[in-house]
Parts: sequence; C-alpha cells; structure tokens
Amino acid sequence: MSIRPYSLTYRVAEEISQMILASGLRPGDRLPPMAELEARLGVSHTVMREALRMLETRGLVQVQHGKGVIVAPRSSDALSASLNAVFRLHNGTLLHLMEFRTILEVEVARLAAERRTDENLREMQVCLQEMEQAAETPRGYVDADVGFHNALVRATHNPVLISVTSSVQDLLVKSREITFRGPPAGITRALNAHRRIYEAVRDRDAEGAAAAMRRHLQETLQDIEIAIQEGRLEQKL
Repeated sequence: MSIRPYSLTYRVAEEISQMILASGLRPGDRLPPMAELEARLGVSHTVMREALRMLETRGLVQVQHGKGVIVAPRSSDALSASLNAVFRLHNGTLLHLMEFRTILEVEVARLAAERRTDENLREMQVCLQEMEQAAETPRGYVDADVGFHNALVRATHNPVLISVTSSVQDLLVKSREITFRGPPAGITRALNAHRRIYEAVRDRDAEGAAAAMRRHLQETLQDIEIAIQEGRLEQKL
C-alpha cells in the first residue's frame, strides 16, 4: 500500500501557515476560532486539531485552553530562552562559549566574504570606526564590537545563522564585557584583528576572512585562559 506524502492534516497545517503569513498576523495575535477555520477549510474537528498540534510542534502557534489559538512568539525568542536555559543548567563556562563562537563565527566570516553587499560593508566599517573611537570605554567598545559581528552575520544573508546568533546575543555580549577587562594591549590586538577581518571581507577573500576570524578568537581564548589561571577571571558566566 502506498502512503501519500502529503496527508490532509499536513495540507491543512500548510494552509493555516500561509494564512498567518498572508494576513500579517504577528506574535500574540489570535487566529479565527477553530470552528471558523474548520468551515473555511472544509475539514473535521479532528483534522483541524491535529493540524494545529503539528503547527504547535513547529513553534508557529500556541493553543491556549479557554483562549483559542495564537501566533507563537518569534522562534528566535523561544530559541534564545532554550539555549540560555541549557547553558546555565549544564554549567556552561566562558571557555565553552568561546568554543561555540569559534565553530559559528569562522564560517560566518567565510560566508560574509562571499556574499556581502556594499551596504553590509558600510555597516561593518561604521562599527569598526566606533570600536576605534571607544577603545577606552567598555560599554561603547562592547556595543560597537557586537555591532560589527552582527553586521558580519547579516552579510551571510542566511536567516538561520542570523536567528541563531540573535538567540545567544545576551551570552555573547556578556562574554565580550568580560574579555574587555583584559590589558590594553589585548584591545589593540583585537582592533587589528577586526581590521583584518574587515579587509578580507571587503576583498571577498573567504579563506582570508575565516583565517582572520579564527586567529582573533584563538588570541581571545588565550587571553581568557591566562586571566583564569591568574585569578582575574572566573570561568562561569
């Protein structure tokens, strides 16, 4: 017996998903009552219930007893809460976070060099200039540093990478605030590293951008390890 790849439940779930997009519903907005959806799509209550359950599993809607069905919070918000909880429940450390950054950001730099637009490049240039101007101001430098890396990930034009990076933004900001406490020589070196990353992206040198990012993160990791050994930093965020 052959199995149809697209069941009625799947089709209804897809139609509701398209309806949400087409109608401009935002997170927290309420969908029409189930009875109305059933009549509109010509399906039974059982099929509708299963379709909504499928969408709830995907994180697109939330079924609230007594209130109906609402559009779920943005997936990046849910992912952020989930990743932050996992990080803390499993005693994530600054070193763990640096490993994660290395895995993620080296490839981000590579893709950014391949895909960046002139507008992406201008964003990075502005952030780099702000980093240089705020080299002695922790808050200003960290904000500009985060802005540079956000501009870099936007230059990949990959919505999944952008969402994942956004989801761990709080942790990434905290890690940068901690590493900024290092010696002035470390800040100068970091600025030079960001210039190398920028220049490689500007020149569309994908391998050069990846290498520059890897070197930058390795140098940062070395500074962190030394600071931990000397008792100037704690591993736990």
